[in-house]
Amino acid sequence: MNSRRLIAVALLSLVAALASAQQAPRGVRITGIVKSVTADKLVLTTAKGDVAIAITAQTRVLVSRPARARDIKPGTYLGTANQNGSAADTGTATEIHLANDGPNVNFPMNDSGLTMTNGHVKRVNRTASGEELDIDYGKSTTRHVVVPTQTPVTRMVTVGKDALKTNVSINAMTTTGADGNPVATFILVGPPRR
Repeated sequence: MNSRRLIAVALLSLVAALASAQQAPRGVRITGIVKSVTADKLVLTTAKGDVAIAITAQTRVLVSRPARARDIKPGTYLGTANQNGSAADTGTATEIHLANDGPNVNFPMNDSGLTMTNGHVKRVNRTASGEELDIDYGKSTTRHVVVPTQTPVTRMVTVGKDALKTNVSINAMTTTGADGNPVATFILVGPPRR
């Protein structure tokens, strides 16, 4: 999975974790290719075999679409992977994913100084080299993130269950249903398998 898709999945995972915090027990992320789909069930072919996942009226189906840094305004919710800067609570974005809303977080993603920052933009300063953002990630704290002009920017868009078709790759965030089987809370739809 490429890094952009990995960050999008991480953002989706955080949103799903927040949404499922009141549901128990919690499930897992399931990645695969759609083998079949009905109104209430999705069967995925995964590395571990076929897996059936229930789909409910509350299941959100999303795709990642191209966006621009200029789409970022004060109040915009986003998730970003950003390389730590020399000053505390600063970073340079390696990618940005816009969404309607989600949890406010700021945590290290790996040992190389990559941080995930999700929150609402408080301030945008447009410069010749790109945008500079102050992102409120909760706890009365902001992180200053520089977005160079070449940084990939996408928007997570709700597309509905009609986007679930055979031969399409997906990442499903699940909870565990009363019957012990996975129930999709969020589904990120990828490109068709070639």
